[in-house]
Amino acid sequence: MFKHEIIKSDADGALAPPPALQRRLLPFIVAQSAQSTLLGFAGVFVYTDGGMAAAMNYITVFLSAVLISITLPFALGRWWRMPVGRVVQAGFALPALLLPWAAGRPMLLGVTVGGYLGLTWAARHWIELGSVGDAERDAYATRVTVLSVVASLATTLLVSGLLALTAEAQAVALRCYAVLALLGCWLATRGLPVMPHMCLQAPWQLLRQPAWRASLPLFALESGLFGVGLAMSASGAVAALGKASYYGWAASAATLAGALALYRLRHRRHAGNRTAWMALACAGMVCAQSLLGASAWLPALYLAHVLVQAAVQPFWQASEQVLNQRVMDTHGALGDRIVVREFTLGLLRLLLLGLFWAAVRQWPAQQVLILGVGLMVSATLLEYAVGRHWLKRHSGSLAAAADAAAGHGPT
Repeated sequence: MFKHEIIKSDADGALAPPPALQRRLLPFIVAQSAQSTLLGFAGVFVYTDGGMAAAMNYITVFLSAVLISITLPFALGRWWRMPVGRVVQAGFALPALLLPWAAGRPMLLGVTVGGYLGLTWAARHWIELGSVGDAERDAYATRVTVLSVVASLATTLLVSGLLALTAEAQAVALRCYAVLALLGCWLATRGLPVMPHMCLQAPWQLLRQPAWRASLPLFALESGLFGVGLAMSASGAVAALGKASYYGWAASAATLAGALALYRLRHRRHAGNRTAWMALACAGMVCAQSLLGASAWLPALYLAHVLVQAAVQPFWQASEQVLNQRVMDTHGALGDRIVVREFTLGLLRLLLLGLFWAAVRQWPAQQVLILGVGLMVSATLLEYAVGRHWLKRHSGSLAAAADAAAGHGPT
């Protein structure tokens, strides 16, 4: 495998981007993407067993676990300086230890999946934002998104086959993910660059920056309805397909086509056409979400929803990754920027999920699906509009400040 190397610093102390970073992060990205497919199956499992109320409780626990675990490595950094590779291993160790006992226990499942995602994304943000300059983000995001999609597709097919062979036995699927997590503990840190220790310095100073406050509407639109989207996807899958394995087969059908298309077009994406690519991806996501809503009347349309979403989601994810990293090009320590952003997103997700469930908990499932999809369509359109405006307004000033201070990327 790849050897560990120290990323050299330039004269200003900023981290210089290593060559072929996506190649060096390949084991981590593949392991993380494979394990993250558990999120979709877990929602279907919980909804199948307990309905919408159980799904909402599970998602609330899951989001809370993400919020805590993504901030914990940074918060403990001053007293316990854990190398970033150890944070990655801790993230994979959690599902490896707990998933064998999580079948039929949605709260334990929520803690496990949320803790895993929080720890691994804390480490990934730290590595990517400290290593990739703004001009390189479009190409990098395209490549790692394709890697993620391929790994997700292979894992989804594997788990779907196990579910089909075992009469939808959740315990078997969860143990399969526990084995994958155990492999991740061993493989994910192979080739990781040696980074400074994750820590906080002065996170509250970020809240006084105008650029930070201007990005809050974008954060709310991007992730505020994340929990609602999870619930809507699970309820639509169960209503239309009935079985978790069917969900897996449908989700796999068009994912590879989207990844291949993104890869073939990778040379056409750059810092100058970000908004154009995001507009096309936004149109595809709105179409996919609309089909999910229409499946409330015609369940067969859920398959069309999955096919369209699988084809366009890699493009949307690549655009969001570039935009997310660009938004964090504010002044301040990298750890402060990551924690304040993720803590803000976590609070918004929990708040909007609670408001949504309080408003619709007595509604029929069909009406809940229609309202949820309507909200997601509106949020996607507004996210594109706000993101387009934000990029045009802040790109010049933030790029100049960041590149002057770092020589290539984030300050």
